Amino acid sequence: MTKRRNPFETSEPAQGVTPPPTLPSIYDALCVAAPRKRNRQWEKEHQSHKAVYRGVDPKLSLRVKSVAEELQVPTGEVARAVIEFALRAYEQGDLDLHPRLNPDRLRMTLFPTSESVHAYNQTTRASKRKQPKAAWRVITTWRGFPPDLKKELAALASEESLHVPIGELITALLRYGLKAYDSGLLSLHPVQKAGAFTLA
Repeated sequence: MTKRRNPFETSEPAQGVTPPPTLPSIYDALCVAAPRKRNRQWEKEHQSHKAVYRGVDPKLSLRVKSVAEELQVPTGEVARAVIEFALRAYEQGDLDLHPRLNPDRLRMTLFPTSESVHAYNQTTRASKRKQPKAAWRVITTWRGFPPDLKKELAALASEESLHVPIGELITALLRYGLKAYDSGLLSLHPVQKAGAFTLA
């Protein structure tokens, strides 16, 4: 009778036979590989066509985005068309932008509130209420925005002109332009280009 082999015993490998090499796992292979670098040349070349504004009303930004999705055009083009329409109305005298003194800040404001006038009379109980998020913390970004329009907006908001925060100016222009779009005074017609639609 032959002696049975114990399955828990480790058998010594035969002499002259080398064990097969262990292959690295897929996870290890991915971690060792150098991270792929993206080509950012296009972004560098078109940096001047990117507009970043702080303090724009987020509801209006979302409305611009929804109009862009309806028309299947870039959001920046809708914002540009709406703002340019409002600027033309301002130049013709149809849109009044009268800044008022804001006691809480050094600049003027286009949207005075009754609470800011009486801020120094507030009781401690009123200050414990949860304050809404400051509008200047909201950042809005659009691509495809012409540099000339950005300069025009900056000049209009500057100390020499209205002396208001640029976010408030853009909010006022968007509000006027979107109201005109909703009422049918401003019509936006998308035109097809090579890969997508664009506004004419």
